[in-house]
Amino acid sequence: MSEVGLKVMIMESEERISTGVKGFDKLVEGGLIPGKVYLIVGPPGSGKTTFAMQFLLEGARNGERVAYVSLVHDPREAAKDMARFDPSIWVYVNSGNLILYDFGKVLWKSAGKPPTWGGVLSEIRTLAQTSKISRLVIDPLSAIEFRGDNPAEKRAELSSFTRSVENLGVTTFFVSELTELDRYTEEHYISHGVIMLHYFLDEEKADMVRAIQVLKMRRTKHKTGLFLMRFTDRGLEVLDKPPL
Repeated sequence: MSEVGLKVMIMESEERISTGVKGFDKLVEGGLIPGKVYLIVGPPGSGKTTFAMQFLLEGARNGERVAYVSLVHDPREAAKDMARFDPSIWVYVNSGNLILYDFGKVLWKSAGKPPTWGGVLSEIRTLAQTSKISRLVIDPLSAIEFRGDNPAEKRAELSSFTRSVENLGVTTFFVSELTELDRYTEEHYISHGVIMLHYFLDEEKADMVRAIQVLKMRRTKHKTGLFLMRFTDRGLEVLDKPPL
């Protein structure tokens, strides 16, 4: 077999899992590569947590055990927001297939200060091993405190954290705020894939329009343009057309 043919076989045989967001998977060759860490970023109100929750619910519907880890807010509030689109979320929460973990409360109470990478990793490792989760969301990543201000040390610390999470074999979403579109941080470079959410003012309609962009997706032939994203009665949906 030729080298080109072998590469095609490897690409075609690589497993993909669905995000659960209608219209998105076709932008990334049918879904995500399992066991990797992905970053979803965007300004406040752009749909980051909803996207992440749909990803978790897709796994729960398939019989997987999944977990939403909140580092700041009560995770049940995120579940209540998602219940407006999909009330069945409470079925999976009550059955234990979707675990809502208030890491912020646990780690702030024990340390009396913002959670560290080591503290979060220890809790995640325990959660992954005891509950055998396959999908994980950490929201928001910005709540974790770095030990120093040196950029090289920050990247090394985050890189070590990311590798450790991937070693658990859990497909993970880091949720992060983004207010400056031209400013990239360590997690953008280290994550396996970066999904960026935007919104714009449609002056003709005097209304905000949401869009999604796959900024990076390793081992994936993906589209890089802006695509219209909207909230429906069932949650987020991505359309194969530009936002404006």
